[in-house]
Amino acid sequence: MGVLALGFAVLALAGYVWYVPALLELRAGAADRPPSRRNSAAACLVAWTTVALTAVVLPADAAGSLALCAVGAAVTVALRLRAVLLSRRESREAAGVWAELHR
Repeated sequence: MGVLALGFAVLALAGYVWYVPALLELRAGAADRPPSRRNSAAACLVAWTTVALTAVVLPADAAGSLALCAVGAAVTVALRLRAVLLSRRESREAAGVWAELHR
C-alpha cells in the first residue's frame, strides 16, 4: 500500500498544472467569471483534492480510501455536469442577446 500511496502523492503533486488555474478561477470571484467556469473549476479542485486525500488515507485505511474515492468521484461528476448545463444555458442566453442586437 505504501507504493500505491506514494503514486497517489506524486500524481497529486504533478496535477498542479490543473488545480492551480482552477483555484485562480474560483478566487477571481463571481462577478468576473460565469457560473459554468466556476463550477468546472470546483469540479477540478474536488477531483485533485480527492487524489491528495487518498494518498494520505490509503496507508492507514484501504477501505476508507475506496469510499473517499467514490464520494470524490460522485461530487466531481455532479459539479462537472452542472457546469455543462450552465454553459449550455449561458450560450443560449448569449445567442439570444446577439440575435436581439442584430434586429
